[in-house]
Amino acid sequence: MNGETTYLTDLAAVLWPCGGLLGHGDGTAHGRGRGNQYLPVPNAYDPRVILPAHNRSAATRGIASFSQGHSFREKLRRLLLTGAFATGIAPLLLRDRLYVGAGPGIEHALAAALDRELAIAIHVGPPRANRKPVLLLLTPGGRTIGYAKVAVNDLTGRLVVAEARALRLLADSRLRDVTVPRLMYRGEWNGRPLLVQEALPVGDQTDRPTRRQLLRCVSQITSLVEVRRRRLSESAYRRALEERIVGLGARPEAGPLMAALYGLPDVVLPFGAWHGDLTRWNIAGTARRSFVWDWERLSLDAPAGFDALHYDLNECVQAGVHPGVHRWLESGARLLRDPLMTELGLAPHTVSTVMALYLIDLATRYLHDRQDEIGVHLAAVDDWLLPALEGLQERAAHEAARARD
Repeated sequence: MNGETTYLTDLAAVLWPCGGLLGHGDGTAHGRGRGNQYLPVPNAYDPRVILPAHNRSAATRGIASFSQGHSFREKLRRLLLTGAFATGIAPLLLRDRLYVGAGPGIEHALAAALDRELAIAIHVGPPRANRKPVLLLLTPGGRTIGYAKVAVNDLTGRLVVAEARALRLLADSRLRDVTVPRLMYRGEWNGRPLLVQEALPVGDQTDRPTRRQLLRCVSQITSLVEVRRRRLSESAYRRALEERIVGLGARPEAGPLMAALYGLPDVVLPFGAWHGDLTRWNIAGTARRSFVWDWERLSLDAPAGFDALHYDLNECVQAGVHPGVHRWLESGARLLRDPLMTELGLAPHTVSTVMALYLIDLATRYLHDRQDEIGVHLAAVDDWLLPALEGLQERAAHEAARARD
């Protein structure tokens, strides 16, 4: 067994109290016939989704719903997988099985909570400290009902609770061009926080946002609360960030991060809300609307522009962290100088200060979540982030000095 197969069996113990066993579909595995069978795709050593072995409609829909890639290669892979499940040959091609123990499981709890019969497909995703199962809830015929999230540890428990709180808050907001999922249920399963939210109408009619669509969305999220201009040294945001850095304790990165924070120009910035994790995996759009989900990191007090920087950084590093960060240092600055951002009160001479604050905030999050300990490349703070931050400090000082002159 490797780390991922261990994760699968641990996950089975969370979702199905009777647990589960990994085996093969050739009839030799222990536990055959005890309960349901699920297929780890592409396999048990690198699982990304877990699909019901004997429900073609649910499995096919799960592949389509969890495949968000827009490249030709990604679309071809999705087409081949959905075809294999639709024709019934997938169980013959995919050897690994997760045999789930008989008895009440997460499906039964969700069916009772929503008062309807359902099937599930499960998104696992790559190893991360905040990885948790996302369950696609379907009618037996394969029609989407919603999505459920279940906590698997303390960090994901806090995030599930935070997202439920955020969705309740957003239900009363008036985002003109942004659609947010509705909270359908909040409770517990197996002693762990659980939430269910509606599925947004995304699919072939939506795509990644254009630059203007992204900034329009960011502007409206920022304005979820009244946007207020504050000097950095007088802001509640900086005080909270200082406390978070202090909370890192003896970590060697804490000192450089605090020094960088204290070394930034004391400029006036607009503060508002930010989604906290706006990436290509959490947003889709049409020409007129944006559909945004995964609100577990929503904050109501951050410098305007953080969401645009976060989205852009994650796009830039797709082909490699170091060249991507180099591109982001320029493309992120261009985003913050866009008229949609300046309308929020973001002045040109504060751009590098905002970018530096974003990196300090991101590094602090990664370190608190211990993302660096499980090999997340972007979380290698001392490898790329601290050097980029040093350059931004110098740029911020020059911008502020030119503004004074």
